[in-house]
Amino acid sequence: MNAEARELSETLARSAEISDYDFWRALKSLDDELYSLERKREPIPIDLIFIRAIVRSARQQRIFSGYDPYPYGAY
Repeated sequence: MNAEARELSETLARSAEISDYDFWRALKSLDDELYSLERKREPIPIDLIFIRAIVRSARQQRIFSGYDPYPYGAY
């Protein structure tokens, strides 16, 4: 992953505006779209693969870091 994609991934992982469910839903939608294209034997856009890699990396960073967008007492 290049530096720009890594930075975007880190920014997404730290964002309080995106929930863990949003990450999961985005990955599910991307995987469904890729599966659909594969079944139709259509070309897969490289941008779709890059987006999936960025979202997957951001989700993993958030999970492994134990990130809590709303720590205790922040409400």
